[in-house]
Amino acid sequence: SRAERRDAYYETEAALEHYFHHPNTAPFLALRLIQRFGISNPSPRYIQVVAEAFTDGVYKWNDENGDDPVIFGSSKYGDLAAMCAAILLEPEARSPLLDLDPSFGSLKEPLTKLIGFMRSMEYVGPDRKIVPLRTVMDKIGQMAHDIPSVFSFFLSEYSPSGLIKTASLVSPEAITYTAPNIIGLLNGMFSLIKWGLSDCEYGFGPDKENTRACRRYKEGVWTKSWGRITFEPPELSGTDAVINALATLLTGGRLSMDRRQEIANAYNNANDNNAGLRLAQQ
Repeated sequence: SRAERRDAYYETEAALEHYFHHPNTAPFLALRLIQRFGISNPSPRYIQVVAEAFTDGVYKWNDENGDDPVIFGSSKYGDLAAMCAAILLEPEARSPLLDLDPSFGSLKEPLTKLIGFMRSMEYVGPDRKIVPLRTVMDKIGQMAHDIPSVFSFFLSEYSPSGLIKTASLVSPEAITYTAPNIIGLLNGMFSLIKWGLSDCEYGFGPDKENTRACRRYKEGVWTKSWGRITFEPPELSGTDAVINALATLLTGGRLSMDRRQEIANAYNNANDNNAGLRLAQQ
């Protein structure tokens, strides 16, 4: 009846209003949004500041110059602008000193790692606006618009066994890093380096019509490719400059000197510079 539909509507609105204003809502959202912005184990103070920005609807940021604070938000409960400002501008989110803490930050998601590699290595496709990725979800455990459930790809409280669990820390993204997914990611990225975006050696691209089997093509031959990475080091660059550039682009400069030397040796022992660059990228 009309009265029953009306009552159901009001009861649903009342339930949603209760959840929205529940005292656990703000810290619950604060923790999960901070994690999605790249910090898996935020401090209690950081969570509190972000939660208060949500409940108060305002966040005041003081820059290093001591000028008047910049105010974000509308002073209304549940203001996401204030909440996001708190997540991004709090000192814990921006301090370079915390990069030295091995428990700070988060694992990079597999798909973010793949797309980041393609962008930093200057992937170019042949006049295609859409990159034809295939079976990525099956190979690395993650793909855009392919979330397995409403709870996303990982659990906020997931803690993998080992040192992370022993230290009572969490690493949500680690849930996707199973052995098959790690191998699938490496195979696909190596294939991208050697043959471009194709199906060769478990690559991420579809098969290409009117081409032969992958074994017929040497590395650096792009016949089966739907697109390829085009990164080239600056002209007249020495080995160290090439390795340092790749270390900056692919590891944020965190590659140790011992690893850089190993990669430099492989680069120098390659048949030519193009083959050396492919080895160094791998």
